Amino acid sequence: MTREQSEQIEELLLEWYRWQIRQSHAATLAHFYRPEDRTCRGYETPANAEDDAQDSYQWADDQQSEQVQLCVDALTPEQRAAISTSMRNKESGRLVWTSGRAGDQHATYQAAKSRLLPMLIARHVMREASLSE
Repeated sequence: MTREQSEQIEELLLEWYRWQIRQSHAATLAHFYRPEDRTCRGYETPANAEDDAQDSYQWADDQQSEQVQLCVDALTPEQRAAISTSMRNKESGRLVWTSGRAGDQHATYQAAKSRLLPMLIARHVMREASLSE
């Protein structure tokens, strides 16, 4: 795995982690709060081109994160724990989170990234490195 591929996997995993947080937060809110007010049902806020572009980018990011989720699901529990712990640390900007399930955190995380590389390439989330690299 090249350094560029490693960094690209890091970016994909961080975006995936943020997507997971948004998904779990939305599910929690839907459980306690109605998603719409009965008096405003059916009303749509007028959108402009900028909002439409932002929505389409968000949709593309969500689709990509779903593909990453499928790849992460294929990993061992230890590797999934190492990824989650690493992403939580990266998101918080601190190195305070650990996981007993991950064993040697760094080695397990690197092994997980190595296993993810061919899966992400197969799902067309990443490109293979060119021969000139």
